[in-house]
Amino acid sequence: MLLSGDDLTTISQPQLAMLKKLLPPTGVAAEFEDDSLRVGIVKLANARMVSVFNWDDKPQAISFRLPGPAVMTDYWSGNKLGRHEGTFTIREIPPRSAKLLHLA
Repeated sequence: MLLSGDDLTTISQPQLAMLKKLLPPTGVAAEFEDDSLRVGIVKLANARMVSVFNWDDKPQAISFRLPGPAVMTDYWSGNKLGRHEGTFTIREIPPRSAKLLHLA
């Protein structure tokens, strides 16, 4: 199930495109590194998704270990972030925000 508070009769094309990326739901929950809930990995059949949360009131740099070599893409913007392995650091996540990264 997907819930949205948007008025779908007046939704903008970019907002609609974002909602379509949520369909169909995967039914797979993130596995978090620890109880800070800053970094979670969703293990899908053909990819991994990494969710990175900044719960603080200041910008934060957050690092996480990749499960292996991967080509990384920002899921929401589609920006290609290149091929990475080992530890990856997002240098500045705005306060009270999150990133969703697609690893292939």
